[in-house]
Amino acid sequence: MKAIKIAVVILLIGSMLFLSFGQVNTAAAFSGPLSPSSSVVSLSSVVSLSNAAAGPYFLYMPFIRNNYPTQTIFGAEMRNLTTAGGLNQMVAASSTWTRRNGVVWSSVEPTEGVYDWSAMDGLATELQNAYSDGMQVILIVRSTPEWARKMAGTGPDCGPISSSKMAAFGSFMHDLVARYSVPPYNVKYWELWNEEDAPYVSGNPVFGCWGDPTDAYGGGGYYAEMLKAAYPQIKAADPQAQVLVGGLLLDCDPRPNAGCAAVGHDPRQDKFLEGILLNGGGDYFDGVSFHAYDYTAVGLEGVYINPNWESAWNTTGPVEGAKIGYIQGLLDQYDVRGKFLINTEAALLCDSCKGTYNTISENTKASYVVQEFAVAIAGNLRASIWFSVLGWRNSNLLKANLTPLPAYTALQFARNELGNATWSRDITEYTGVKGFEFKRSNRRIWVVWSLDGATHSLNLPGAPLAAWSDLGSSISPAASMDIDLNPVYLEWKP
Repeated sequence: MKAIKIAVVILLIGSMLFLSFGQVNTAAAFSGPLSPSSSVVSLSSVVSLSNAAAGPYFLYMPFIRNNYPTQTIFGAEMRNLTTAGGLNQMVAASSTWTRRNGVVWSSVEPTEGVYDWSAMDGLATELQNAYSDGMQVILIVRSTPEWARKMAGTGPDCGPISSSKMAAFGSFMHDLVARYSVPPYNVKYWELWNEEDAPYVSGNPVFGCWGDPTDAYGGGGYYAEMLKAAYPQIKAADPQAQVLVGGLLLDCDPRPNAGCAAVGHDPRQDKFLEGILLNGGGDYFDGVSFHAYDYTAVGLEGVYINPNWESAWNTTGPVEGAKIGYIQGLLDQYDVRGKFLINTEAALLCDSCKGTYNTISENTKASYVVQEFAVAIAGNLRASIWFSVLGWRNSNLLKANLTPLPAYTALQFARNELGNATWSRDITEYTGVKGFEFKRSNRRIWVVWSLDGATHSLNLPGAPLAAWSDLGSSISPAASMDIDLNPVYLEWKP
């Protein structure tokens, strides 16, 4: 009886802390990998245990986080931050981040100086949803009003702002951030445009289009002028706000004799970030957002390639690593320090996979999820955002009816296995194998896979304590293990 009373007291204390500070996160009290069905548990689900079937149940003291997300790199973009958009499933996966393409300036301020905040009503509800579920939102701001367009009102709304209206955009950003950086929204990450390094493409208003094909640096210098106008205003409204260079397409590697030259592309568009830095824009952003996709096809499962970045499955692994190296090298070259990187669109795309469910292709996508997030952690990204939950070019984590695909299961297990892990080293001692070593509180973890497609027998530095497939299934650990295209997790004590 005494033990029961103590348990009740603990439950009451935990409940009060939840009401004061936020959600209960069972993962914070669990040192090993969680099952693919593990999730962040709300107070309502704790209380509902009294009406559920018999246990056993385990009560963990709450992890107090004042409703701010646990900082992992794991996230995925949703079309809408709603139940229909897959929000519940991403909460169940303990996703830290999401991204919303989002704020349409031309709708909120169709007339200069006159705000119509009702245009934000639907989005505002979504932001509340995400925050209450413990997610950090990266919010995209885009769409230049006709009165502010560089081309005298005739250019596309995705295009650049007139130099005479840069200050007006700064004022808009100040008021926007002041309104939505506080409860109940708490947005802290602001991404200014999306793939703005691309030139205008007719019929695609969310893509590009500050890119200037006639400029040696693709129009990046002019984009820097916008950052100079907006950044001080954003910080004045919320000193904790984080300003992102909009997600760079970076279609090819613009360095001499590199990817652009190899495929015959004009490299000027891909020098956009360098144009920002050359024009002194380095002091007017906190982080760089970029996109990194690889491509495969039915019949080529396990094989992906991005020749524009001299990257391939059997030489380098995901293209993300090559882009991280390029961006960080460019920042170092211009002595721009203290910036973080976020991959705001990552996926394995397969146009020929669309329309039918192909088990092999879906398992290939699941394997890529593990590889991509492992590279992201090794590359010290602040976040990596899978694009997207409901998909684009067969990148979906969920079916249309919200049923999980293998890629979702892989992301959920990767989050639980590597969410609090830090990179230690690249694993280079095995020919034809790609891998990384990570540290997590009480574990040393390897993530390894065959880089050349062959099965490799690895003589390990001792039998692991545990081994897991990319989908979280237990594998019998041994001192020698066969590794193929599907990544595996190997765990030892530190």
